[in-house]
Amino acid sequence: MAEGLGSTRGRKQARGGGVNSVAAQGTLNGVSTIWQLPEEVPVAIMINSTSHAVMMATPADLQDFGVGFALSEGLVAHSSHIDNVLVMTSGGGFSVDLSINESKLIRERIVSRSMEGRVGCGLCGIEEMADAIRMPNRKLHAPEISSDSLAKAFKALPSFQPMNELNRTVHAAAWCSVDGSILLAREDVGRHNALDKLIGAMARGLIKPENGFVLMSSRCSFELVQKCATVGIGALATISAPTALALKLAKQAGLKLAALSKQGIMIFDGV
Repeated sequence: MAEGLGSTRGRKQARGGGVNSVAAQGTLNGVSTIWQLPEEVPVAIMINSTSHAVMMATPADLQDFGVGFALSEGLVAHSSHIDNVLVMTSGGGFSVDLSINESKLIRERIVSRSMEGRVGCGLCGIEEMADAIRMPNRKLHAPEISSDSLAKAFKALPSFQPMNELNRTVHAAAWCSVDGSILLAREDVGRHNALDKLIGAMARGLIKPENGFVLMSSRCSFELVQKCATVGIGALATISAPTALALKLAKQAGLKLAALSKQGIMIFDGV
């Protein structure tokens, strides 16, 4: 039970955390209606019991979140460098404490954050502008993906969003095979958090990022491209189009981008 979050009456239990939604009553078209609203709580990412960042997130799959955050932010080179992950209740939220041998920490990637990270922002708390864009030097291998495979994955995505079915609010990040089959998915109120949870779940499940693509129910910001490139994911498909910066960075990294449109699937040139 998630201590410090108040009564769990009318709340839906989460996997790997506390509760992920709260019942809210109102009137819809003159009819009394109950909606399930997603929880949004502070989650402190700690490295060897020292706070590194505080993110606002959905309290579910928090071990995946911690591992994925460390990998996508380049704090460690491989998930095997994380010895243990401890999730604890802390005040009105949670702390995720990553045990990492000091020799495995990539010190130059540990950016000082002076404030919490809001759900819609992957940059909150970063003090130096030079730390905002930190792309890997290596060139990615982009898998061959057809528009039919992408359409298949987009069509199947809602069935992998149990939280969103209840609360109509959270984002999803899914790992798909090149034929468009969804193999794994995670959800969160923040798109960056959802991707971190997916990356962590893939790492903990020993799923290699080369032969497949990530599908997301959000727009494509450059931070999502940066996170995918950092962990070696070669293709990213989103419901909304990428920003110009996201596409520029994807081309530089060799990461393939695609987006859903009313006319079909747009696969961007350049990779």
